[in-house]
Amino acid sequence: MRKLLLMLAMLAGGCAVGPDYTPPVASYSDQWHSDTGMDGSAQAAGRQWWQQFNDPLLVSLIDETMHNNRDLAVALAHIERARGLRREAGSGYFPTLNAGGSANRTRFSRQTGFGANTGTRSTFSAALDASWEPDLFGRTRRAIEAADARLQASLAAQQGLMLSLTAEVAVNYFELRGLQRQLVMTERDITLLKEMEEIARAKTELGVASDMDISQAQGERENIAATLPALHAGIQARIFRISVLTGKAPEFYNTILLQAQPLPVVTDRVPTGLRSEILKRRPDIRQAERELAAATADIGVAKAEMFPVFSLTGSTGSSARLFTDLFTPATLTRSLGAALGWPVFAGGAITARVDIAKADARAALASYEQSVLLALEDAEGALARYAGEWQTLRQLKAAEASRLQAFTIARLRYEAGEEPFLVMLDAERALITTRDAIVGSETRVLTTLAQLHKALGGDWQPADSNSASAPH
Repeated sequence: MRKLLLMLAMLAGGCAVGPDYTPPVASYSDQWHSDTGMDGSAQAAGRQWWQQFNDPLLVSLIDETMHNNRDLAVALAHIERARGLRREAGSGYFPTLNAGGSANRTRFSRQTGFGANTGTRSTFSAALDASWEPDLFGRTRRAIEAADARLQASLAAQQGLMLSLTAEVAVNYFELRGLQRQLVMTERDITLLKEMEEIARAKTELGVASDMDISQAQGERENIAATLPALHAGIQARIFRISVLTGKAPEFYNTILLQAQPLPVVTDRVPTGLRSEILKRRPDIRQAERELAAATADIGVAKAEMFPVFSLTGSTGSSARLFTDLFTPATLTRSLGAALGWPVFAGGAITARVDIAKADARAALASYEQSVLLALEDAEGALARYAGEWQTLRQLKAAEASRLQAFTIARLRYEAGEEPFLVMLDAERALITTRDAIVGSETRVLTTLAQLHKALGGDWQPADSNSASAPH
């Protein structure tokens, strides 16, 4: 019997049906497609890219999100579930033990009973049953492989969600600060238009201008003032979103975030690293690859059902008529047995399950390949948008200088009576429009930077930096 058990253990450790998993190789160029002016000689660093803005409130909001966001709580529960399924799969390696006991008191009929089966009898029994199914064809091993892969996929999904949430908090925060700055500028523009209205009124009273100048100035001021409600609503919406992302009621951060702060300043050059590095860093790609590994292992689980199942059973216990006699030598019982089961015919159900598992694996492979392509597209697009927004910002600032000069000249000429009021008003309108566009562009520089870090799978820094930290 000892030799039989040893042979079964060797078989269990040396045979597993189904394909062995080999990670797919995605071969793509290391060079970015478009010339964005970014630094490609970089290596990955930690994911706390938001600390570069030196904004303690932003850091605090992201930390709060990482601790209290409800979607992250769901992801954590999924991880715990995957861990439970892994433990359940691993239990197949071990025997099962069941303990039982009973106590009965029976009164037999004196008319129909005979011999010992008359009167009243008490019986007591206790038993310990054991059974073990050797993993001869690797069903348990493949199930463990699948459970391990799904656990790792759950961890990657959580990391991907964390990456998305940090970017979403940052984007809403930057948009909030941009709207607050635009609100201040709009109120300043209204004040400036009031001044122009007063100039026009004074010139009208002197008889050197008409009421048309006053009406034009007033109409322009009211047109600018009409944008204030939308700005206030946009600010409130961003505060609501940030509060909910941190796991709080929508109005929770009203008092803190309504206090305007300037937009953070960032550099126009971001080290991006080699393009192929994002395939190792992006959590969504890791999740897709782990799901492919699980689907491949599921083929082995399905195929193992086509082979025989061998099991060993054993039982030991005691049965007595008196409770005090339990486990005495005369009342002990024991048994040992073996069983063999082989699904010879199941109406094609087993082969159908194998075909299903193979189809799932093909789908998982296609999903992985698609996730790689989408990641490359996402990163390339984010780089192009970030670099393009910087170019837009530079051109807008150059336009602001020209339009400020034009407005200054138009105002001086109007006050000197050399130009009509409409010329000065058009010059100011153009200046206001350009300044609003600059605020929008500065905000988009920050939001596209947050989206760029998300697309790259985290943070990046020059290869010679000593401050690199492991992703967490």
